[in-house]
Amino acid sequence: MTHSLALLPSGLLLLSSLAAQSEEATPSRAGLPGDAPTGIEWIDGPDLLKHASYLASDELGGRLTGSAGQLATARYIAERFEELGLEPLGDAEEDDQRGWYQRYPISRVSLDDAGTALVLGDQQYDQGFSVLADPANTAVDATGDLVRVERRGEVPDLEGRIPVVMLSTPKLPSKDVNLAFATAMSAFMRSRGIANRLSKKGARAVLFCVPDDESGVTTTLNYVGLAPGMAQMEFAADRGGGMAAMAQAWKAPIPQVFLSSAPTKVVKAALDSGEPLQAALQLKYLADPDAHAVNVVGCLRGSDEALASEAVIYTAHMDHVGRRMDGDVFNGADDNASGTAGLLEIAEAYARAGERPRRSIIFLSVSGEELGLWGSAWYAENPTWPLEQIVAGVNTDMIGRSGPESDVDEVTVTPSYRHPMFSTIVRDAAEIGGALGMTFSSGDKYYTRSDHYNFAVKGVPVVFFCNGEHEDYHQVTDHADKLEPEKMERIARIAYWVGRRVAQADDRPRTLGRSRDWQGTPR
Repeated sequence: MTHSLALLPSGLLLLSSLAAQSEEATPSRAGLPGDAPTGIEWIDGPDLLKHASYLASDELGGRLTGSAGQLATARYIAERFEELGLEPLGDAEEDDQRGWYQRYPISRVSLDDAGTALVLGDQQYDQGFSVLADPANTAVDATGDLVRVERRGEVPDLEGRIPVVMLSTPKLPSKDVNLAFATAMSAFMRSRGIANRLSKKGARAVLFCVPDDESGVTTTLNYVGLAPGMAQMEFAADRGGGMAAMAQAWKAPIPQVFLSSAPTKVVKAALDSGEPLQAALQLKYLADPDAHAVNVVGCLRGSDEALASEAVIYTAHMDHVGRRMDGDVFNGADDNASGTAGLLEIAEAYARAGERPRRSIIFLSVSGEELGLWGSAWYAENPTWPLEQIVAGVNTDMIGRSGPESDVDEVTVTPSYRHPMFSTIVRDAAEIGGALGMTFSSGDKYYTRSDHYNFAVKGVPVVFFCNGEHEDYHQVTDHADKLEPEKMERIARIAYWVGRRVAQADDRPRTLGRSRDWQGTPR
């Protein structure tokens, strides 16, 4: 695909583009309602698309939490915050000054590139396979001819041989992540049973051929397997569950090595022809129990001496799910390059408005959302601003597309008026949305599924803007060329406007409870 920006760790390209932008005239307010707040004109569809296109580029490799691509994303965001003149609000550094990053602990297991290899005949594969294994087991170093093993058939002699099983992967009728998980769980239960049986016959590993790279098995391995350049992670403060914990249920005494379609074709052709094919498999694991991931936090101090100690917090997650085992990148343009671009443009609107709001504004770009809302959970438990002084939360996640749940002039929002936590923030957002030509639909099924939730459970009134799931949700087809910059612009402007209204108000937001409509009419 075409990339809009090159990855420059020094940030020179970013800084030069910002310098050029700063010389431009203030954007026009034409077409905006007369009471739209100052600064809103800086939220611009083309700029949103530029940010999102870079964040969703192949260079960032799918932004898996803790990966080099996710850390490069964090640098990009921190550089942007710094250029806008925001104040760092991350961890305290050695000089007791706050930095941009807030770090949180994770444990991480990966494959050692130097000690991991798959060779089929004379072809070495640096990618194209994923492993379900217990890293506590002895590393594997096996060489031998491949031998086909049927699922329920008699096990042949495995001395000096590596068993291969053809794994059936039914074609999914739709690109539905939940359906993919369901089909994968069934397949993994079968593969675990096969691996258990073969381990008793002396096998040191088993290869499973997966003919379809878009199967539920391949999609789910992206979360639970170990592949070159990917890792399994656990959140040190996890409250239970998580992908790494789920993967434990499918592990067997020997590694289960799943082959993507390219090596599967090679293996199948050899076995079907009866020609011997020698394979070599090396697996070496790297465990880092003291790893960390990062959030990026900046703020703009409020102008009112009495209210500046209170803050409105904007959140958006920067991470996505990395690469598929065949090397194709999950670019995550809508999820959530779009919401992160919205956060950056909202920050610019506040910074360039010419007047600071009465309350302070916090901009929190979190990681680990895709793995269980890790970054926002850590911040909510370890806030760098007193949590009791955070009066509202505004979250943007997947704001870049129309789809089955929202048309071009519609956005899903939670808590809706049917929700017990419906508040004056959401009521005001609905009014603002109408002024900008947007209607609201209920997004209550997503109330617990994005980063606003970790603030809501602490009693912070929240609003979450999202377009809902679509056919490219968590697929490698979630590309930036499918984003709708005009829709992104309107949603980001609603988020800015409602947050600024809260920041300017005399009183804190209040909960209205279940109501009859978006206007908050009591039941």
